[in-house]
Amino acid sequence: MVRVTGDLTQWIWYAVAVVWLVLAFRTKRTLVRSGGIARLAIVAVVLAIVVSRPLTGTSLHHHIWRPSPVESSIALALVIAGAAFALWARFTIGTNWSGVVTLKQDHELMQSGPYHVVRHPIYTGLLTMGLGSSLQYDEVYGFLFLVLAAVMLAFKMRLEERLMMENFPDQYPQYRQHVKAIVPFVL
Repeated sequence: MVRVTGDLTQWIWYAVAVVWLVLAFRTKRTLVRSGGIARLAIVAVVLAIVVSRPLTGTSLHHHIWRPSPVESSIALALVIAGAAFALWARFTIGTNWSGVVTLKQDHELMQSGPYHVVRHPIYTGLLTMGLGSSLQYDEVYGFLFLVLAAVMLAFKMRLEERLMMENFPDQYPQYRQHVKAIVPFVL
């Protein structure tokens, strides 16, 4: 059971990545681009994952506990819920999306769908997927990656917030006041 849920977790990540890759070619023209450091951070995280993966059996891949079938199912449910939320957000933002902090031609301030629940629903979904995956694979490595991803996304979120405040000076402060950033009603 644990092996099956672990395999499903991996395939869900692959599916989300494929959707992201396909949709990345369907965006509006970029007017303003910032966050070169954010792009470098993304590359660094990906390289860290690729380089450390062969180190299986090292202390980074030390198992913290062995998830029971129930815990493994809960972890898989978190991955599925996170993927669904992130994909919902990605489809909602549509052609305004960018992998780095940008202002698109005819950029719109999204406030519907998952953007009515949190201001950064893609991050919420990805972090939920990361939490579920970390619980699923129960390795120190996974939790370290989750913390690193959260720090990187927090940095990128601050850049996005600044850009939205500059470009939607009337709408964004009100939106920000009523909708939490990452965790509904909390944070």
